[in-house]
Order: sequence, then C-alpha cells, then structure tokens
Amino acid sequence: MKRQKLIDFRGENSQAAMGERYGVSQQAWANWENGIGLPTVDKMKRLEDDSGIPMEEIFFDAFNNKKLLNPA
Repeated sequence: MKRQKLIDFRGENSQAAMGERYGVSQQAWANWENGIGLPTVDKMKRLEDDSGIPMEEIFFDAFNNKKLLNPA
C-alpha cells in the first residue's frame, strides 16, 4: 500500500535526498513510501513535525495493523 501523504510530502525531492535528510538510505525511504518498512518512532515524529501531518495519518496502515506495530 503506497503511503501517498509521504510521497506528497517529498514533492519534487528525490528519495535519495529525503533519505539523506532523515539519515537513511534511498531504499529505506522508498520502502516507507511503498508500505514495506517503517521508520523509527523518532523519525516518525520528525516527519510529523516537518510535514505538519500527524504520523498516524502518514503511516495509517501501520497504526491500524497491530501485526506491523507488534511483530511476533
């Protein structure tokens, strides 16, 4: 599931540029956008602060899927 709010926040910036800005690889950023991975809570909070969008909206799928938040 694509995380459109994260993609919209990135705007014209490349995934590599956003990864560098948040201290992760381009692949990690791409995984976040594609719903494959999640940033740390600290990075989620920073994304929330920088974008003005609540992390629960940016990562809606994760916050509504207990298996993603609490892997066995």
